[in-house]
Amino acid sequence: MPDSQPGATNSKGATPKLRLGVSLFTALFIAVVATGCYNTLMTGLAHRYDDRQDRDPRTGVLYGAEELDLGPRDAETAVLLVHGFVGASNNFNELPERLANAGYRVRALRLPGHGTSPLDLEKAEPADSLNYIVAQVRALKAQHKRVFVVGHSMGGALSILAAATSDVNGLILAGPYFKVTHRWFYVLPVETWNALTGWAIHWVYKGDAFIQVNRVEVKHDIVSYRYIPAAGTAAIQHFAALARDPDTLAMVECPVLMLHGKLDLAASPAAAEKAFARIASKDKRFVWLENSNHHLFWDYDREQVYKEILDFIASES
Repeated sequence: MPDSQPGATNSKGATPKLRLGVSLFTALFIAVVATGCYNTLMTGLAHRYDDRQDRDPRTGVLYGAEELDLGPRDAETAVLLVHGFVGASNNFNELPERLANAGYRVRALRLPGHGTSPLDLEKAEPADSLNYIVAQVRALKAQHKRVFVVGHSMGGALSILAAATSDVNGLILAGPYFKVTHRWFYVLPVETWNALTGWAIHWVYKGDAFIQVNRVEVKHDIVSYRYIPAAGTAAIQHFAALARDPDTLAMVECPVLMLHGKLDLAASPAAAEKAFARIASKDKRFVWLENSNHHLFWDYDREQVYKEILDFIASES
């Protein structure tokens, strides 16, 4: 006789299929409990982090994240600055003041859910960011002869979407985000990990290692949330997918300047180069920055960045 028959029990009275089922259920239960504990812990840490931030007590806006309006109100040319994901106006470092000193009207935005609390970002509607940018372009266009848009990181993706449907005179993309730079130890693309885990993991911590600037001494000068809601990462990936879509890029016909750090560990240089090739504009220029990471307005090539932008706007005005 064979040692076992279908449905036969082992010495403990359980069939192999039953034991497998119990093991899978136990593993799933542990995973659910662990995930729940993780989310509870991270939610508490996000609240504690938020309570410690240095912000204007009247407005609740973090210092360095304020919207800026600089330069002569009667200038013929206006420049709209759109910051990146979990970032703020200070991510542009000295650019707003330099543009204003050159005689341009400058407006640096604070996107919905940004510059106050990551808890606000968790509740923000993604479409509100793009709608806000488009509304600002139209408002500036009604007051000035020319409008240029400068977008950094996610702000670059959003600026492409705005330029594809709005009347802008020039588009400047600084480290635009189309995909996350892949690194071997990620195994899978970050976008894939987010899709697989975003439903379960509600918060992600962004430590110093993820403030991507080669000048390490300025990391704490760059305003950025340190706790990131999963809902926000889903939104940024949606914007990136729309921005890199060939149909979208075919609608961008205004002059374009793209600046990207060769050492960018956040926004993929390869994805940026591929998107640039698909932009329909016949007046476009790509500039590689040899010594810069993602926060290129704060990095070693920042003076080159300022000059490239000022020269581009002057040449197209």
